[in-house]
Amino acid sequence: MQQHFFNLPTDTQALRQQLAANGVVQVNDFLRAEIVAQMEAELSVLPWDMAYIINGRGAKKPISEVMALSAQQQQQLFASITRQAAENQYAFCYDSYMLVTHYLQQTNPSSVFHHYVEQICHPQTVAFMRALTGNQTIVKADGQVSRYLPGHFLRSHDDNGAPVGQVRAAAYTIGLSRHWQPDWGGLLHLQENDGRIRQSLLPSFNTLTVFSVPQHHFVSQVANYCPAARYSIVGWFRSDAQ
Repeated sequence: MQQHFFNLPTDTQALRQQLAANGVVQVNDFLRAEIVAQMEAELSVLPWDMAYIINGRGAKKPISEVMALSAQQQQQLFASITRQAAENQYAFCYDSYMLVTHYLQQTNPSSVFHHYVEQICHPQTVAFMRALTGNQTIVKADGQVSRYLPGHFLRSHDDNGAPVGQVRAAAYTIGLSRHWQPDWGGLLHLQENDGRIRQSLLPSFNTLTVFSVPQHHFVSQVANYCPAARYSIVGWFRSDAQ
């Protein structure tokens, strides 16, 4: 069975050269129109978790539990999260739907996001990843759907902290928000080794962004006046069989 989710470029030479030279490359209209439309329709009903770091450790809390907290309790939780960021430590706060986890748990086998896991690991898609990066060891990709609401952020890091057994060959994102504005925040910033911003990227709709890792980057905090959620699929091309 052929993959039917992605518009895979047939000529990857120029893209591979751009990735090698700049550490990042983008492919527009990556998802087929009918697929991205199905994803847009499902985003509002996904069983989201709030993902964050608190007291130096990663944590997740179902959105239903977050919403059950009082306004004061929610403020206290967010204050604890941002306090760590203010202390110049690695920190993040956003909503997450872990694709592979829900796939393995068979949360919703009819969901377009369930089938995405199969399609992103399809041999044709993996062949594209290898051709794009020049890395013939890539065997699959993982991913999560992320939702950034006002106040959400991802502090600077270099993706060099993979769990034991995981080998990250490259990072990728696919934007799922239409008409995102630069002053809403939520931009992906790629950095030089000294921390200076080398390139800033909008989470452009249906655009695949691939960047080399390790590479310092961050997602700027979404403005409190932002009228929309910032949706994307994010993950890594992987060279391990875990």
